[in-house]
Amino acid sequence: MALGTRAVLIRDGFAGSGGFVRTVEDSLRDAGIEVLSTTDGAAPNAPGEDLARITVAVRESRPDLIVSFGGGSMIDAAKAAAVLYALGGEVDDYFGTGVVTRSLAAAGKSLLAHVAIQTAASSAAHLTKYSNITDLSTGQKKLIVDNAIVPARPVFDFEVTMSAPPSLTADGALDGMSHCLEVLYGAVGKPYYAEMEQVAGEGIRLVLEHLPAVLRDPCNCAGREALALATDLGGYAIMLGGTNGAHLMSFSLIDILSHGSACAMLNPYSYGQKTRRTHHAQQGVRR
Repeated sequence: MALGTRAVLIRDGFAGSGGFVRTVEDSLRDAGIEVLSTTDGAAPNAPGEDLARITVAVRESRPDLIVSFGGGSMIDAAKAAAVLYALGGEVDDYFGTGVVTRSLAAAGKSLLAHVAIQTAASSAAHLTKYSNITDLSTGQKKLIVDNAIVPARPVFDFEVTMSAPPSLTADGALDGMSHCLEVLYGAVGKPYYAEMEQVAGEGIRLVLEHLPAVLRDPCNCAGREALALATDLGGYAIMLGGTNGAHLMSFSLIDILSHGSACAMLNPYSYGQKTRRTHHAQQGVRR
């Protein structure tokens, strides 16, 4: 099914991205899709200022298709730009769960189709209903949660991650593992626990087995593919259930730590507190 014929391309500018972007542009043209404009993506944590610039670029191009090429922050910004293009207003109007869907229904509108091409084994933003946008003036990250913003076509070729630096590789893997771990914590007693146990078990296993090898040898193809699969499983996990304390607290640490590292640091503390409370409750101990 054709998604559109007139596209705006939003792209990351990481080292070596030029060749990949040309491949994307050529592929679109070969498919009969006109590339109306190409605009730079968003910085890490998708600052609101970058979202505003991207939204202006989309409005000026008036496309019927958005194509994003980049990591999680850039794809998050493209998702939010699609919302602002369709509905107007400020991004703060759409933070929360299901606000976009309700607003679209009330206005009788729909979002532009979005082809999200992932370039980092990390947040799995190409698969999910989440868009994180950061207010740099307050240092606070906020979240749109809505099925309406799930990209129509997700794409991820793990070979694009081969040149990712060790810091990004490790941070992304820790983010994906945190997705699996935190959703598993929250799935206890839920109907989807058995499925989540399988998803989380495999995602965590892939990170633990393959991240050390990839850090030693960045061109380890099997390891790179495993990390891409692991973080995609993390994306699947957060479509089944929600993250919890570590992710929530990490949103206030954007000026101190990268996202995956913050979650990795906070998860043992969050889980340890929960485990101790459960133990004391079971033992009838008052605290």
